[in-house]
Amino acid sequence: MTCERSIPTRIKRSIPQPAGAADFDPAMPTPPYLVNEHYDDRYFDIVNAVEEAKHIFFEGTGLFNMLAKSSELSIGETGFGAGRLLIALMDYIDNSGLTGIEITYNSVELHPVTSERMASILEGFRTPVGHLIDQLVQAYSGVDTTRPGWRRIKLTRPFGKLILNLYIGEALEMVKALATPCDVWFLDGHGPKKNPDIWRPELLIAIGEKTVTGGACATFTVAGAVRRALTAAGFRVEQRPGFGGKKAVLKGVKNPE
Repeated sequence: MTCERSIPTRIKRSIPQPAGAADFDPAMPTPPYLVNEHYDDRYFDIVNAVEEAKHIFFEGTGLFNMLAKSSELSIGETGFGAGRLLIALMDYIDNSGLTGIEITYNSVELHPVTSERMASILEGFRTPVGHLIDQLVQAYSGVDTTRPGWRRIKLTRPFGKLILNLYIGEALEMVKALATPCDVWFLDGHGPKKNPDIWRPELLIAIGEKTVTGGACATFTVAGAVRRALTAAGFRVEQRPGFGGKKAVLKGVKNPE
């Protein structure tokens, strides 16, 4: 990475801190529209889902420091869902004070939602990020998600531009199809018990191969099988404090060969 950039002082103070357990109520019912019927699991926690994304995935990978040093960043994601992480990412960088940023966001979804359902799923975030939801839903509505393969969406933001390369199909196919390794990976499929295929060692090893040396990954699960597979894939794995109802989450840094 090149192009050293300074981190605005005001941004250092504004990085959100993890929410306490009091912010999470495990007894709170999950609205039906938030449940992915293919895995009988919700797309994300219904409390502070945007801030959760920032804590687990952006701070967990050191993404802000990467952006302060380089104007270009390549991200990989397993499990696009309704685009919650993408919305949170745009909000995070919009408020960073950085400009001239170019993000390549490579994601995959085996069971794509309609644009109407995307809007419904993301509706709970409308107060803080409604303008981002509208932009993504509008762009996504013009994409044919009925056929497998790559789809490309260009989004312009105050920080610069973001290109979403969305692969409709299986995650391992997407990872193998990537022409260049990613700087960062967000491992955000449904949990290992609900969707074991997206955590299988073969896929995580392929992700390790498509990660630059010194690159990072982050995920909400601390399952032993996932930790071992990430270690085998070449990541130095450690636990970080969790968010809301989760006591711990994982981060990994790609070791030199």
